[in-house]
Amino acid sequence: MSNGITLIIIGNEILDGLREDNNFRAALKYLKDVTKIKYVLFVRDDLDDIRKALLFANENSSIVIASGGLGLTPDDITLKAFSETFQIPIVKSEEKLRTVKDNLSKFDKSYYENFIDELSLGLKGATPIPNPKGVAAGEKIKVDSTTFYIFPGIPKEFEAMLDIVVEEIPVTTNETLKVSFEVKEKEANLISVLREIEEKFNNVKIGSYPPIEQGEKLTIILYGEEEALDRAKDFLIDYFNENKILYRMI
Repeated sequence: MSNGITLIIIGNEILDGLREDNNFRAALKYLKDVTKIKYVLFVRDDLDDIRKALLFANENSSIVIASGGLGLTPDDITLKAFSETFQIPIVKSEEKLRTVKDNLSKFDKSYYENFIDELSLGLKGATPIPNPKGVAAGEKIKVDSTTFYIFPGIPKEFEAMLDIVVEEIPVTTNETLKVSFEVKEKEANLISVLREIEEKFNNVKIGSYPPIEQGEKLTIILYGEEEALDRAKDFLIDYFNENKILYRMI
């Protein structure tokens, strides 16, 4: 298992294009100064698909944030998938019951009163997470050496609950530094020099991102350890200057 976060976004509505996902962008906003998001998995409301995603995440991440499938309709199967994947019973939790009642007290949602018992069901041993913007509580549970945070998929609820837990997510030192350039040049004209940089400077990797929207410029990012990165940066700047290519570091 390695450090870093896997984000699992669950829901047919995302993959069928009925709704755009906003939770990945929210996660980036909250986690950019904390640790690196290594994987983002989009998964349908399908038990077997969710199981596969959970097993992959457990194998490859120290932190997993799952979004979606905590409601009461037939397609809300996230807790069932967790239970079956990791053989964790689903039980009625007094702590989760208190959390759900507290959530309900903040909203005029009396129509959920008949479902309180169902909303208080959770994974055995999990810690409930309050939902400042909705009814369904989240859950935090550790499986092996991976910590899972399970949130609703509704963006305002997901973001509010992520704001609660972000301070407890361990800060992971990002060994890979980067230098970014905005370049007024066509990407095709830089292919040779970018390849040369990767060949010449060990462990320096290149990211090249052509403009998509009108008014954007080509973005070049060099990734690597400090000493090699500095030499690669100077090499590229010399190339820009010698070939009268306009650039700025960003």
